[in-house]
Amino acid sequence: MLACRLRIDGQHASMAGVVADFVEVLAGEAGLDPRQTYWLRLATDEITTNIVQHGYRGAAGVVDIAGEVDQDEVRVRIEDDAPPFDPGGYDPEPRLSVPPHQRDEGGYGLLLAMGKVDEFHYEFAGGRNRNTLIMRLRGGTDADGPGRR
Repeated sequence: MLACRLRIDGQHASMAGVVADFVEVLAGEAGLDPRQTYWLRLATDEITTNIVQHGYRGAAGVVDIAGEVDQDEVRVRIEDDAPPFDPGGYDPEPRLSVPPHQRDEGGYGLLLAMGKVDEFHYEFAGGRNRNTLIMRLRGGTDADGPGRR
């Protein structure tokens, strides 16, 4: 099993690139296919970006990311000290009920991110938000992506 950790300042200018590199290394070690790698990277980026923009509201704060690779899955755990927020409770329906040409930009990342990983778990423990993303190894390519249920 491979395990690695990353602690990043939420105000770091190139946070998205650092997070993407972290996930790319995990995915490469695990042997995820390109589509799975893309969706895991997108989900991790979306969660971390939302923590900084909405959780910390632009104030200083850290994001801790832990990655694990074992024989059948890759897990990315993202923790922060922002106020409690369960992304699984986010309801995109009000945005989706508006005709596309009248919709505001933004607000769809969580829907995309959580729908394409194999599992998503949230808990608030020890005063911290903990988001866990799981992508199972597939071998070969999956034309629709892994989040299909």
